[in-house]
Amino acid sequence: MTSFLALAPLLATAAGALVVLLIEAFGRKDNKDALGYISILALLLSGFFSMRAWGRGFSYFGSALVLDRFALILCLVFVAAGAFIILMSLKYIRNQGANFGEFYALILLSVAGMMMMASSGSLLVIFLGLEVLSVSSYALTGLKKKDPKSSEAAVKYFLMGSFASAFLVFGLALLYGAFRSLDIEAVRGALLRGTGTAGVPGWAGLALVVAGFGFKVAVAPFHMWAPDVYEGAPTPVSAFLTTGPKIPVFAVLFRVLAPLWSRAGGASVMFWLVSGAAILTMLIGNLTALRQRNLKRLLAYSSIAHSGYILVGLVSGDGPGIIFYLVAYLLMNAGAFGALIAVSRKGTEYVDIEDFAGLGFRYPWIGASLAVFLFSLAGFPPTAGFLAKFYVFSAAVRQGHVALAVIAVLASLISVFYYLRVVVFMYMRDPLASVEIERDDPALYLVLFLCLYGVIQLGLWPGTLMVVIRQAAASLF
Repeated sequence: MTSFLALAPLLATAAGALVVLLIEAFGRKDNKDALGYISILALLLSGFFSMRAWGRGFSYFGSALVLDRFALILCLVFVAAGAFIILMSLKYIRNQGANFGEFYALILLSVAGMMMMASSGSLLVIFLGLEVLSVSSYALTGLKKKDPKSSEAAVKYFLMGSFASAFLVFGLALLYGAFRSLDIEAVRGALLRGTGTAGVPGWAGLALVVAGFGFKVAVAPFHMWAPDVYEGAPTPVSAFLTTGPKIPVFAVLFRVLAPLWSRAGGASVMFWLVSGAAILTMLIGNLTALRQRNLKRLLAYSSIAHSGYILVGLVSGDGPGIIFYLVAYLLMNAGAFGALIAVSRKGTEYVDIEDFAGLGFRYPWIGASLAVFLFSLAGFPPTAGFLAKFYVFSAAVRQGHVALAVIAVLASLISVFYYLRVVVFMYMRDPLASVEIERDDPALYLVLFLCLYGVIQLGLWPGTLMVVIRQAAASLF
């Protein structure tokens, strides 16, 4: 149904960003917390419009923007991700010299870009949304202006992101030349039927588009930029970069690729390329993480490995499993980075594994929360991470990809070592007297509680969410 209400979630987020920028430009207050709360309000309003649109099938711009259930559930996840990042940033940006009101506006613009990607059926509009997300992310990465690592990370991210965008544009040009359309259904249908010039140009264009998206979510062999960028960026931004872009990118890849696996020819080649990328991503991410002592770099390589696990679900065509994995990953990864933020004080961040020695006894709430998040990332029951991996790995087995599932399980076993090593330091090493943290941050502790509750709740009782996710995935094709 064509309705202007299809724009409501997106407009609420973009309007919130503009309001924050105007207040920042003309206001004189040094305390930026009010801008954070305005941003939270804009996200809540966007979430309200998304829930009101559930099941109504709103569309606009000639169906270039469609709020089907698949897009709506992702919009709600984006709202949650943006709210988590803003809440955990309220005190952090003051303590770490990044107290700029545009921080909140850039988060809102990033969320708006993700909404554009998830709700569009046109690859051109998806590219526009991706660029909104990317440009905002470049700026967020360099917000610690006095930190050389932050500036270096922003430059690296910009250069590698521009390279990825060039892949995408070239791929889109080839797809348009082959099929005279950038509509996902039209491109997918032409590839399935073998119509148009669906030979080398069409499949090459699709491969370049997939490679461009692979850069954005740090899929091997396009992952090299991620550890340096995540280490240098402000910690809340690192949390956002490891979770935010993954959700819309994998949603788009699922829309495009999942129906193609049953076809031979170019689809078969694409299937083996994506399967190979999944194996390479899981192994490189986990094996390289074994050597890391900086926890931000460790979580960066962990993020790369989890991209590989999600690719297993993509290869298996398991839409509900992918969505559940993305929701679970948002909760456990945002929680882990939130714990890193909690272990900090004004002007100082503790990110070396040695800094966490004895943390579990000195600060029991933070230590216990971080331990649960790490157990979930490793895939221990009864956490959401265990069920997320179970869903995508079992889907691979059902589809006959047993070897891929076995490699994924073995790669996951490798990850147990470096996750548990952090827990060992927290509970089996003598504490460092020099590590003192500030515990007066209620917004951050609220995020930690919500993530902790979500990780345990989804690990024990995932049924309600899975029903909603299956309804959303069923509306896609």
